[in-house]
Amino acid sequence: MKSIVVYIVIGLIRLLSFLPLPIAHSLGVFVGWCLRLTTTAKTTKVNLKICFPDYNDQQIKELTNKSLEALGKTYAEMGMSWMWPIPKVQKLITKVEGQEYLEKALEDKNGIVLVAPHLGNWEILNHFFRMHLFMTVMYKTVKIPAFDNFIFNTRKRVDVGLVPAGRSGVESLYKIIGDKGVVAVLPDQQPRPKSGVFAPFFGTPALTGKLIGEMASTTPAYILYCYAKRLDDGSYCVVLKPGHDDIRDPDPVVAATALNKGIEECIIECPEQYQWSYKRFRTQPDGKSNFYK
Repeated sequence: MKSIVVYIVIGLIRLLSFLPLPIAHSLGVFVGWCLRLTTTAKTTKVNLKICFPDYNDQQIKELTNKSLEALGKTYAEMGMSWMWPIPKVQKLITKVEGQEYLEKALEDKNGIVLVAPHLGNWEILNHFFRMHLFMTVMYKTVKIPAFDNFIFNTRKRVDVGLVPAGRSGVESLYKIIGDKGVVAVLPDQQPRPKSGVFAPFFGTPALTGKLIGEMASTTPAYILYCYAKRLDDGSYCVVLKPGHDDIRDPDPVVAATALNKGIEECIIECPEQYQWSYKRFRTQPDGKSNFYK
């Protein structure tokens, strides 16, 4: 049964690739409206209330609906980002902010750690960076082989290096950085307790991965935040920002705090495009708090 569902999903993604992007975005708006009726909306609203305590109920409702609409568009863009010819996707990148930071990072030749929060359409970043460098990311396999192969092939087609998530993958990333290469890390998902520390995220403790801070404190690699912001005309602006110096602090809590501060600064630029549907605060220091009941 699961295999049938997977093939249906793959078929839908292929169908989406035949749609003009404006029509896909319109479909995404409809998907976002449907998401208002799901637990995704509840999680989104809880996160927004935690992160924006000064917002009133009407502001939270409006931002929740905008966030769900943006999430729907991200789903609807899968056909484009995963299946369109690469040059056609790259033409959708009409603006770049912070190009000078990327150029400096490449000139330094000390390796680069790309910090890519779930903001905007992160798949667009693969298309952007392949024009400038070769990067490697950790890849978590999907239990259903057909879907795993499909996702794996969509990543490989944009010439991204893939290493397995886990200890061997982390060791591979360190080796690549040691060889002055480029790695990309998603910084805003909850790690296993041994791999993270609690650090404030919009003022509330969040279990935050130590990997980026450890790389920053033990290597001279350039830390570069990146995200692809969806513009009103349907194109994308890639935004690049250097990391805060405190990310290199050997104290993992100080480093994680600086890491989260940088993520916050990215989110504030377009908060409706962040993936608020993820239960970022589900684990708390007291081991008991559950914001999502």
